[in-house]
Amino acid sequence: MKAIIYLTLGFVLSGCNDPLTINEVSHENESEWLIDTNYLRNGCFSGKDCIPSLQSPSKSGINGTNLEFLDDDDLVVGVWNGSEFVAYPHPILDWHEIINETSYSISYCPLTGSAIHMKTTGEYGVSGLLYNSNLIMYDRNTGSYWPQMFLKSAAGIRQGDDTVLKTMIETTWKNWKNLFPYSKVINSKTGHSRNYRRFPYNQYKTCNSENCGDYIYFPVSTVDKRLPAKERVLSIIFHNSQKAYQISKYRQPIIFNETMEGISLAVVVSGIDNIAVAFKTSENLKIDVWDLEAGNLVLSNDLGDKWNIMGRSITGNNHLIPAPAYISYWFAQAAFYPGTKIQQ
Repeated sequence: MKAIIYLTLGFVLSGCNDPLTINEVSHENESEWLIDTNYLRNGCFSGKDCIPSLQSPSKSGINGTNLEFLDDDDLVVGVWNGSEFVAYPHPILDWHEIINETSYSISYCPLTGSAIHMKTTGEYGVSGLLYNSNLIMYDRNTGSYWPQMFLKSAAGIRQGDDTVLKTMIETTWKNWKNLFPYSKVINSKTGHSRNYRRFPYNQYKTCNSENCGDYIYFPVSTVDKRLPAKERVLSIIFHNSQKAYQISKYRQPIIFNETMEGISLAVVVSGIDNIAVAFKTSENLKIDVWDLEAGNLVLSNDLGDKWNIMGRSITGNNHLIPAPAYISYWFAQAAFYPGTKIQQ
């Protein structure tokens, strides 16, 4: 195993313990990692919880207090939590990366631009480790390691267990407010002293192929230049095949009804609205209404059944099931899943 590199990513974390050693990463009673440890790196000066996750953080209504850090064009991760819609802003996730709620967690890696909504039975934390520049989580029940985009545990007692994904959408704060005006949103009263108006990794998001180059902090196992490194893509992830949809390419809303590995899918993309979501469904979906200003996005089938953009049924109880998919930067998708097909 190559030596783990200790780097600071544009800011210094306080309250850190001694740095992890290789022995602390690979315990004697653990089997080998399921990932190539040549691309395992330490992203913090210390180990577990060097970036503090949040546990059931404070929330406001969309016109409530302590939301001064949020601008209309900021991205949010939006979910239905079983009783209400909740938005998790990128400016909060940039600094905390994991938010644990009852029965689910939100995980976001600002270095790979990837967010997931996952079913959980306990809390997850930031391990301090990265693989292919992507966040490695650990679960606090067993200490097992979960590279976020790997969608399974790579080391520890739960090695090989799959991440169970739940439905989410990622869009702008303005769009979310239009779509779900009665939702809640995580506010700045997190209990941590952070400037949520500032991105913690300096110019990382804006360093792309058009200005300062496709710069990334850490080496990755595969470099694929079919798309710019930080192009945002929605990727469908199956065991034997993966497919990426370049979000910005499809300026107007479009639905792709297709099949991968025998599973029927509906993939909804609107580049102009910064929305991309995928469902496992045999329904031949179409766009019934697409009016973001009015907060009305409706999907339908030929029988007249209707769903909102989160896959929640409007006409019954047959809610759409999320596909194994997430949005990320292209460089990370290509590194985790070499040979990923790109929708043309």
